[in-house]
Amino acid sequence: MSRLRVWHPERDAAAVLAAFAASADLHRQAPPLATLGDAQRYLEVIAEEALAIDVDGEAVGCVMAADRDARHGTAWMSYWLAPAARGAGLASRALDTLSRQLFADGLHRLELGARANNPASIAVAERAGYVHEGVERERLRYVDDGGRPERFDVVRLARLASDPAPRLDPLENA
Repeated sequence: MSRLRVWHPERDAAAVLAAFAASADLHRQAPPLATLGDAQRYLEVIAEEALAIDVDGEAVGCVMAADRDARHGTAWMSYWLAPAARGAGLASRALDTLSRQLFADGLHRLELGARANNPASIAVAERAGYVHEGVERERLRYVDDGGRPERFDVVRLARLASDPAPRLDPLENA
């Protein structure tokens, strides 16, 4: 069974560390995670804003609403999945489920950005009802393993409370 749930930093640290070790792209989602302690501290930091994507009792990903602004009714969304959990629509369902919850709680606009060279992440957002709003050219700068900096364009997407909801089965939200 797939569901959203709160993070349990001590219990979930091993799964998070394994997910980050198995995927070269996840290192851009968090500070360096080299030990169980690093993963636990990361989860402690994000626990207030993020939910675990859980499959059969194991955390396989994260969906997060950061920078919530009650005055403007906005939040910044993000998500990641362990490589073994990708390809089944789980991230889109998680993003849609949290988005619907935030709209029900009174937020109006949810925003996110995905690297232009990451079509899978863009597709996750589109399936969850997010609409393209533009491209921020050379927005991100990452340094590769050889110490060389590289710039990435970012596709900006957003979903409004008034936008049509996608036809996705929501995840249970425990």
